Amino acid sequence: MSEINIHDSNKLIIDKYFNNLTCDEYTESMFSGGQSHADERLANLDIKGYSKKRNNVYPATTRGSSFLSPYIRHGLLNLPEVWKAVENFQNEDRTKFRDELLWQEFSRHLYAILGKNNQKMWNYSFENTNKAVNTSEMNCIQTIRNELVETGYMVNQTRMWYSSHHSFRAENNWNRYEDFMFKHLVDGSRFANRLGWQWVMGGQTGKLYGFAQSQVKNRAPKLCQECNLQYKCPIQTWPDQSKYEPIEQKIDYEIKNKFGPAETINSQEKPSVVWLTGESMGDDDPALKANPELPVIFIFDNVLLNKIQISTKRINFLLDTLKELALKRKLLVFLGDPKLILSDYKYAVTFACVPKYQEITKIIKPVVEYPTVRLADPISFYPRSYTSWKKKIKLTV
Repeated sequence: MSEINIHDSNKLIIDKYFNNLTCDEYTESMFSGGQSHADERLANLDIKGYSKKRNNVYPATTRGSSFLSPYIRHGLLNLPEVWKAVENFQNEDRTKFRDELLWQEFSRHLYAILGKNNQKMWNYSFENTNKAVNTSEMNCIQTIRNELVETGYMVNQTRMWYSSHHSFRAENNWNRYEDFMFKHLVDGSRFANRLGWQWVMGGQTGKLYGFAQSQVKNRAPKLCQECNLQYKCPIQTWPDQSKYEPIEQKIDYEIKNKFGPAETINSQEKPSVVWLTGESMGDDDPALKANPELPVIFIFDNVLLNKIQISTKRINFLLDTLKELALKRKLLVFLGDPKLILSDYKYAVTFACVPKYQEITKIIKPVVEYPTVRLADPISFYPRSYTSWKKKIKLTV
């Protein structure tokens, strides 16, 4: 276990503690972490024209992205408050934007239910009959890959291009490429990222999302114009329609175990600290907000980091956020095994529907556990599609 001096520079911290736990050399993303940056983004949010611009790719100035996703991903902004923030925009833009927020909530519900099983095919398996394509000379794939590595971000359209291409026209190892995206995306989450890949592959719906040259010409024409393969493009047509076979998921619908407590759970003991997780790092985190007098603990799990090897861009974002929090609260930041570190504390925490959280809290139980903030109430069924889920949910806003 190592205690990190959060007041050191990000580079010094990363060089000293994370040198062998990341997948790249020191790189800063296009996003700065911290509650103030999240609040500023939300205050300046303008979704005028979002419904028409959301799928634009290049030039970057034409994009309609809100750039809120890293702040939503780490709980600096919660989905209900972002939902309310767009109330006064035109219906077409508001509806489309809120649909994206619902998609995020949908991914969290699915992850709560499936857990680690979401790395496998969900509702359908498929047999890929497409031939592998060498991407080294494809300007479109190389450009969006480079942007991901350099900035830690991809717009929705290029995420679909990348995942479709590497699902059907690469080496039949989609997990490898999904993992690459996850490592570098500052908003990377197993729930949203894997839902996107499952949707593209047809693992969720039984229908693939095809990627072809026509989309690049339409959304990013310059990429085609500057490509050596412009007139001999290997993706001039859609991928072959794969053969899909239905999968029957074995689901445990126990709500409490999947979605956490509906109300705050108190033991007979009083907490001495708040444990802040990477899922909920904002000032409005329920445990943080309910215990303003308590010191805060954040733990970088060295075993997990060694396994997943995320980018320094993501570590930088987390460190930015922690540095700002340290100006408001007493904060202890550790690198080590959360179970060992938390065993020395009586802690309060906000539930997180990720397998690692449940593994830790099963062994080292919190003295107070708060419900997570949701856009829709927990469900008691397994949704085989976004449409079926959307028809049955009850919003919290």
